[in-house]
Amino acid sequence: MLFGKEDMILNVKQDRWSDQLVSQHHLFEKLNRSIQQNRFPHFSLLLGRPGNGQLLLALSVAQSILCISNEKPCGSCEACYKVSKLIHPDLHFSFPLNSPKETCQQHYKEWRSAILEKPFMGISQWFSYLEGDSKNANISVTEISNVLNTLSLKPFESKNSVLIVWLPEYLGRDSNRLLKFFEEPPDHVFIILAAENQELILPTVLSRAQIFRMNAIQMDDAIQTLSAKEPSCNQDELVSAWLAGNGNMQQTLNVLENQNNPSVEYLRKLLQSAFTYNAIELTEWVEQFASLNKEEQKNFLQWIQQFLSLVIREKFKLNPDPEFQNNPVLQYANKLSNSLSVSQIEHWDDLLNDALLYLQRNANVKLMMTNFSIKLSHILRKTKPLN
Repeated sequence: MLFGKEDMILNVKQDRWSDQLVSQHHLFEKLNRSIQQNRFPHFSLLLGRPGNGQLLLALSVAQSILCISNEKPCGSCEACYKVSKLIHPDLHFSFPLNSPKETCQQHYKEWRSAILEKPFMGISQWFSYLEGDSKNANISVTEISNVLNTLSLKPFESKNSVLIVWLPEYLGRDSNRLLKFFEEPPDHVFIILAAENQELILPTVLSRAQIFRMNAIQMDDAIQTLSAKEPSCNQDELVSAWLAGNGNMQQTLNVLENQNNPSVEYLRKLLQSAFTYNAIELTEWVEQFASLNKEEQKNFLQWIQQFLSLVIREKFKLNPDPEFQNNPVLQYANKLSNSLSVSQIEHWDDLLNDALLYLQRNANVKLMMTNFSIKLSHILRKTKPLN
């Protein structure tokens, strides 16, 4: 999709999406070889955990397909440059929206900004760019018709066209026209699906696509990438963010972006006050929470949820890399894993889900979090003290 011209400086800097991949280079090399050998499937599905970089891998593949050099992707030709800036006229996208009457082309400006700023993003981060609610997310019939019309045209600059469908989990049952197109796309069209949850994808899509499964991101690779993105952070801070992000690069980056917000110590204060049922300290904690802006409040509640998943993994000895056992976040997670039962953690997570829902509905924060702290106290007082 070409929505405006930009000055191009070619053969000076290499702009390859594949350079941003984390723990996926072996898979990309395999896919890239098949592209160079003209064996890459016209309908493929890239499947990985949230935050694994499905979009990055899809863009890397698209850049290789559209590259005009022999060594693909060169990162220096005009086609590679345009793909790197998301302005190539033969690169198309389809993604979830919250209005059945709108098309992705109408929101391409926001989409382009989102990918360039947060290539590891998930559905919630995307809808923050739309300033909408992801609960009605859908790839609508209107969008499907627009996609089919677009792909029926011949390529503008390349010999091929590439369509990236992000989160095909949101394709509705009324997408039969698109499914038929998926089954027998034109020779010049490559369709790449980038997905997170196989169980939510229509069986007819799964049966037609060639599936490539992405690797879980390794901690060492993540820390190396994060240190380049956040040079001001030390290794302890990066490891803490990675552990709290639960293997999701975007969640990890969110944690680092919000480092000024209270985290482990703030959580420790809440737990100590809740366990002793100290009304004065709980009131002070609620007042402090209410003084945060809405985004900071949401981020902290989501951070606790990520931390609880870390506690669960610690409880069942699923956390990797023993060399990081001295990290303060992991140490506190280990302490809580010895104090809390799985049932208590699940009830706590339910409280967090409720709080996030009420926060989204603009509930009175002080009343909501007072109720939250009282219920949390009842949950915690069924166990031994938390220090």
